[in-house]
Amino acid sequence: MQKLRDAFGIRRKIFLSATALVALAIPIAFSPARATASQAQSPAATPLTPTFEVASIKPTNPQTRAIGMFTYPGGRMIITKYTLKMLIHEAYGVNDSQISGGPTWTNEEMYDVEAIPPTSSEASKFSPPTRKTAPTPEMLPMLRSLLADRFQLKLHKDSKLGPGFALVVGSHGAILNETKNHDAFKVVSYGRTDKADRPDVIDAENASMSMFAAWLAREFRCPVLDQTGIKGDFDFKFEYASDTSEPDSGPSLFSVIQEQLGLKLVSIKAPVEILVIDHAEKPSSN
Repeated sequence: MQKLRDAFGIRRKIFLSATALVALAIPIAFSPARATASQAQSPAATPLTPTFEVASIKPTNPQTRAIGMFTYPGGRMIITKYTLKMLIHEAYGVNDSQISGGPTWTNEEMYDVEAIPPTSSEASKFSPPTRKTAPTPEMLPMLRSLLADRFQLKLHKDSKLGPGFALVVGSHGAILNETKNHDAFKVVSYGRTDKADRPDVIDAENASMSMFAAWLAREFRCPVLDQTGIKGDFDFKFEYASDTSEPDSGPSLFSVIQEQLGLKLVSIKAPVEILVIDHAEKPSSN
């Protein structure tokens, strides 16, 4: 990892861990903030957008066969064989139907990304159980900043009504354990790779209901609104079957949420956020 930092020779930039609290929500501003000298001297100045310390983006080698987003100890992220629209999908937690506009190449040309967060960040302490573990919420604003910087990506939001869910309290009341560590910050999920028939896992610490709803939105690829009215932060961990089509695959996420957390997902019509690509350029060589 140090070798990669030295190779790029890029100085560490300022980040705010608080930004991670909204990492799973689509932000109002999509371009990285750049503070002026006068802003830097003002206590009310807008902080710099969190960024990776070191990052590389290059066209995918035609011989590359692996495709996916992978995470490693220290918060290192490697993405292979992704188009820009696929990167937007990961960075903003939206599905393909929620991205529109942009040049043809944004959905055709593929790139490889390698990035490392600042050593002072919480993400640098990340130790995923498998390389397919999703990045931490803190890493997502860094990925968005990277796309804005290297692809000169500019987006704006639109919305339409579409299918979604409301997260509500079940008829017998919620079953939640208050967090044991208010300094923790984790809502991660991972697939079991040791056996094909093992269920997936979600592991949360110090998580609010809004954070849980945001994770569910990514899982179901549709809006999930927190209508529980529950305040506070909680710890929970459970297994579920992401694919219930196989025999003995395990309980569905719907049933686990109801049985173990006392919550319920109700189908609703909800505003669906649409990201419209206003501008994008092919990245320059690193």
